[in-house]
Amino acid sequence: MRQWLNLKVEILKTTIWVPALLVLMSGCQLPAIRSPGTVANTDAVARLDAALAGDYDNDEQVRQARAGVRAGSQVAVPHLREQWRLLEHDRDHSLWLWHWQSQDVQANATDWLYRIGASSAGRVVLTPYRAIDPAAVKIALADAKNFKFVAAQWAELAPCAMTGEWKNTQFSASADAVACSALLPGLGESASLLPLQLNLDGEMLHAATFADQARGSGAGIDARRLRWFSGWAAINGGGPKAKVVNQDWHTQNDLRLSSEGGRTPLHWRDGAASGYSLELVRITYAERKLSVLQLNVIEDASGQTIDYAWTNPEGKAIGVNLGWLQVGLTQVGIGAEWIR
Repeated sequence: MRQWLNLKVEILKTTIWVPALLVLMSGCQLPAIRSPGTVANTDAVARLDAALAGDYDNDEQVRQARAGVRAGSQVAVPHLREQWRLLEHDRDHSLWLWHWQSQDVQANATDWLYRIGASSAGRVVLTPYRAIDPAAVKIALADAKNFKFVAAQWAELAPCAMTGEWKNTQFSASADAVACSALLPGLGESASLLPLQLNLDGEMLHAATFADQARGSGAGIDARRLRWFSGWAAINGGGPKAKVVNQDWHTQNDLRLSSEGGRTPLHWRDGAASGYSLELVRITYAERKLSVLQLNVIEDASGQTIDYAWTNPEGKAIGVNLGWLQVGLTQVGIGAEWIR
């Protein structure tokens, strides 16, 4: 009986001592306990961080709209290239550059800084910032690896923040267009390219801006993440009419094209233009329900495609052998490789 009582006393001492020790440690050693909701929010941000980076181009959307534009039944879709580039990152948020570059007017470009974090309501928040001095910011962004956010150089556009969430493999976010529109007068020309909606689904990035509203409800920029291909070409000096016995081959080993309308001229060994170019595009043939990655051989004088070859959309290599022209391309990269 006495042994049992002694044991009970020892258990009681331990029960009192352990919580006391934990209380003492909690102030200086133990990390703060994060609630399940906070962990879920942070995971959603991390997932978006992993999915965003890259260069995107709406080349196929522009091509599909051309027939309607010629017929007068559709408004032209602006050709844009976008880049998402990670600048800073910590446990609670990340800082991204969203660069917009017009492919119609090369001088037109806009930079938005986005702070991405989690809200207490369980959603992901993307808050835009506008450069106060674009020239100074451009210099700072030129060295992205050493970029440091300086609050005095940026104006926070909180009313234009987009909030969103993941649904399976798709992330969607939108801003309050009415609240955001109050800031437009102070943004100048860049206001037209201020994003109101973002949808990321695999390699596709759908974004809608104030400018897109002129094309109707639901209009936006449907851009696809670029893939980069490099390779070689050998063109016979006799051109398309070259004889089999003609061995005057001119080789080019520095080809580099993007998958979304990437184009490069072919030249002779002395550097002179050959009169032909290569173009790599993603094309969907709706009537055949067929989507392909297509390599076009273009006659520069007429702008016409004189021959082509295709492979599946995810193909990592493509080539063509026309007798007088031989080409081989292999995928070398995906993501942010566009150099401004």
